[in-house]
Amino acid sequence: MGCLIMRKIIFLTSRIDEDHGGLTASLLNKSRILHDEKGIKSNILTFHADSNFIDIRNIILNRYNLNDKVDILNINEYFRSRDIKNEFQKYKIDTEKMMKIEINENKVEYYDEGLKKLEVIYKQNKIREVKYFAPNNICIEKDVVDKNGFLYWKSFYYNNSIARQVFYRKDNSVYLTREYDAINKSNKMKSIILFEEETIRFNSFESYKEFFIKKQISDSPTYLVGEARALDSTILNMKDDRIRKIFMTHSIHIRPNTNIIRVGNRAVLNNLNNIDALVLLTEKQKEDIIEQFGNRDNYYVIPHSINVIDKLPFKERNKVVIISRLHKEKRIDHSIKAFKAVVNKIPNAKLYIYGDGEEKNNLQKLINEFNLKNNVKLMGYTDKANEIFKTADCSLLTSQYEGFALSIQESISSGTPVIAYDIKYGPSDMIENEINGYLVQNENINSLSKSIIEYLEKTEKEKIEFSNSAINKAKYFSHSRFANAWVELFNDVKSNESFKEPVIKLMNIENSKINKNKFEIFLQVDLDKKIKVNPNIKAKFYLRSSLEDGKDTEIENERVSVIKENNNSFSIKIVFDAKKYKKNEIYDLSLEIQYLSKFYEIRVGNNRGNIEIEKLLNKKVTPYFTNPYGNLSFKI
Repeated sequence: MGCLIMRKIIFLTSRIDEDHGGLTASLLNKSRILHDEKGIKSNILTFHADSNFIDIRNIILNRYNLNDKVDILNINEYFRSRDIKNEFQKYKIDTEKMMKIEINENKVEYYDEGLKKLEVIYKQNKIREVKYFAPNNICIEKDVVDKNGFLYWKSFYYNNSIARQVFYRKDNSVYLTREYDAINKSNKMKSIILFEEETIRFNSFESYKEFFIKKQISDSPTYLVGEARALDSTILNMKDDRIRKIFMTHSIHIRPNTNIIRVGNRAVLNNLNNIDALVLLTEKQKEDIIEQFGNRDNYYVIPHSINVIDKLPFKERNKVVIISRLHKEKRIDHSIKAFKAVVNKIPNAKLYIYGDGEEKNNLQKLINEFNLKNNVKLMGYTDKANEIFKTADCSLLTSQYEGFALSIQESISSGTPVIAYDIKYGPSDMIENEINGYLVQNENINSLSKSIIEYLEKTEKEKIEFSNSAINKAKYFSHSRFANAWVELFNDVKSNESFKEPVIKLMNIENSKINKNKFEIFLQVDLDKKIKVNPNIKAKFYLRSSLEDGKDTEIENERVSVIKENNNSFSIKIVFDAKKYKKNEIYDLSLEIQYLSKFYEIRVGNNRGNIEIEKLLNKKVTPYFTNPYGNLSFKI
């Protein structure tokens, strides 16, 4: 493995919370592994506003053993800590002439002449939030105070909507103002003003984020790794020769059971020629990306890595666990419904569900409805996943989709087999059916319950075999393999070659001398001449009606014959034989061109403008140029 000539590596994510999911955990683990295995100290940038950021950062650094291994920076704390010129000033409120009413131990209201003026929220006997009220009892201002007693920001309201937020340094000077469209009751920022030695106005949050990111760029190359889809557009829009744009895919990229790109993934997937690398977690997702968006040499499959236990721990018989966010797409209700049948067969079976989320109350209702209160327990959020998996007989995963299914990896690394729906993506990469777990037909709750029962009823010897197989599978995902893969990626994208888009010239169209319904199409394809390449060129005829009707697109691939090649300029021939195609249909010609990290799909048009195409039509086939674009099509 080649040695990385170290430059700066910056991971970008929207936020890091004390209680977080698998995406954040994978980022933090990745940072630690790169340091421990390769000595790489990286930066993590976050962009949310949280008065508790410093405390949360310290908790995270300690929890993940990241002290001195990574720098975690937040956009607000970064500018808050700069240009402090005066002594620190603690936040104060004047309530001397007001009447005080204690609502509870954490909330106090203050009145003046019968009108509520203030509402004060305390945490651990410290002021953390103060709301100011107009005579009509509408909140017009809210102050947020950090735990050390310094004003963090003021929010001002108009028309029951946020109008402005003002952020403060610890010396009570203003460093930032965010302005919103309160007249139209929109939470979208209209502008952001940064007050430093030079006052700067930004027209969007995106441009403010870009300004902050550029402050962190010092070396060439600086690797920007987008970990959250909300930041993709910001990274893509940055113009700086020093940066390399790498995007980490954590989840499925299409809507379940369709080929429609999920909104959050469109920025990157529609601009794959403008990125340096796309990182995927499974080979199957890479195959799907290639099928839908074309092949490139900058797709990297780097699954998460994990530590593996040395020996099997004690397993609590008939204990089944789930560790997951309690969200609809996780379909925890499927596991509960399946467990009803499990309990009927194995009355002492227990299902412990760890996690939190919007579905918590609905899941508890379902548990009560099925009379499973003694067998199924909601345990709340945990950061002790490994300890929980170690004690379980098996674990479950019933998600609608995953990017990798990190909980499966955590489970098998603890020697705990997994019973999971066979979904995209992840389960089939880690579970060998009936060897280290079970792959169950998606949405088949009956099969899910049968698989759980089948495993729980196995002998101890059989379960040990499953557990050992789980550990052996987990060993593939070693930290050293993971770190080597990332360093290889960084080395691959060190150079910053940009290429001009291919130019396609339609040179001529001829009828076959033997068959008038067969057409020979002659094209010249000119590629960027920076470096010699060996492109893969394909001709595709798209069935027009399948494009217009939103059906699965029908495509006919035709062989491309290279007649002549000179300095990345290719003279090619394509044959359109009408007898191979459907009658009463229209076919549009495109070229697919792939080389290195580039993939292009370009419609073929009348570039030269001197082809008398009307002379080629006959009773069965009409070649023509579309209006207004002048693209070549064939009507049969």
